[in-house]
Amino acid sequence: MTPRAASSQVSSISRCVSKGSLCKPPSSHCLRSAQGYSSAPPQSERKLRQSGQPSGLKSWQRYAITMVIGGVVYGLYEGYSNKQARDAFIPYKLVEKDLVSTSASIFVLQPQGRSPDLDTYKEAWQRGIWNFHFKQPQLQIVRAYTPLPPQDAPSAEEVSQLRFLIRNDAYGEMSSYLHQLPIGSQIELRGPNIEYELSPDVKQIVFFAGGTGIAPALQVAHALFSQKEHSKDKKLHILWANRKRDDCVGGHSDYSPVEPLVKKSATSSDSPTLSTSTKAAFSNDQGLVVKELERLKEKHPGQVTVEYFVNEENTWIDRDAVFRALGRFDDNDFSCRSSSSQEQRQILISGPSGFISYLAGPKEWRNGREQQGGVSKILAHAISMNPHNVKVWKI
Repeated sequence: MTPRAASSQVSSISRCVSKGSLCKPPSSHCLRSAQGYSSAPPQSERKLRQSGQPSGLKSWQRYAITMVIGGVVYGLYEGYSNKQARDAFIPYKLVEKDLVSTSASIFVLQPQGRSPDLDTYKEAWQRGIWNFHFKQPQLQIVRAYTPLPPQDAPSAEEVSQLRFLIRNDAYGEMSSYLHQLPIGSQIELRGPNIEYELSPDVKQIVFFAGGTGIAPALQVAHALFSQKEHSKDKKLHILWANRKRDDCVGGHSDYSPVEPLVKKSATSSDSPTLSTSTKAAFSNDQGLVVKELERLKEKHPGQVTVEYFVNEENTWIDRDAVFRALGRFDDNDFSCRSSSSQEQRQILISGPSGFISYLAGPKEWRNGREQQGGVSKILAHAISMNPHNVKVWKI
């Protein structure tokens, strides 16, 4: 206590003594005045009392908030885990390699180790065109390949298998690597990657396929006829071009009901575009892909038609062939006034870049990404001469 405070205390006691209260203990008022005493509890005690008070939230409210926060955290974790799974390469085993022609084979792959999410695959088959990324471990490069649709009534082992039609290109770093692999080799895949989603409104599709571009066409057929709504009203016409007959041995064209809308030009082939009257075309032997196309036609009679074009037989997808293909669009199937009519009629093109550019103009690179580019060349001319409200997409 400071001297000044002590002096103040003595003065207070003296006043009490002067009033005749010397024999009595100093009153509490005197002591409080002398010591500067406060009736409020100390600061630390006030805090303890406040903390002991019940909060404004009831127990069930605190539980509900905890559950909501937990659900959000779990959802974020699940989304992150799924993305990590899609971005991760999964090892597959090469269990079969079926020769389709002298330049192409069907690779059958079985997952190893961590099993893929088969529900994700089933969803992709319903949506449209999709692919897997193959990794070449030596050069650390990645290429996309389109799986063939699952076969009818697959066995328990075949359910998880994937099939790919892969051409053996001597100048292709990935394809030459794959074709050199023996049975039992491990191949790392990542996917599925959706490339083109088929609209549920689509009713008619004309598909131009070049070489192994037939794989996306088969995917489209699978997705198109898997749609439960009005599946009997849907139609698919495939024009498949190959360099050699052994790529499509045993295949013969379904003749078009429409005559050419323009006279054959000097650049067109002298032989009829739809002519495939070689012995190989009508042979009893059929290639693996041709057999799949024939099964597709048998399963959906009148809804699937196929035309074959072979370079070495001097048959080409020229202006007449494109005009005839557009003539297969039936305007009676829907109203052109509908806002979704463009989705109902679609023209899809898949194959080497030169094939796509020849028919509809090249794709374009913009901002570091490959874009569709404008529609030009043969297809643009055919649409202008025989107008149709159609959607054109380059795969």
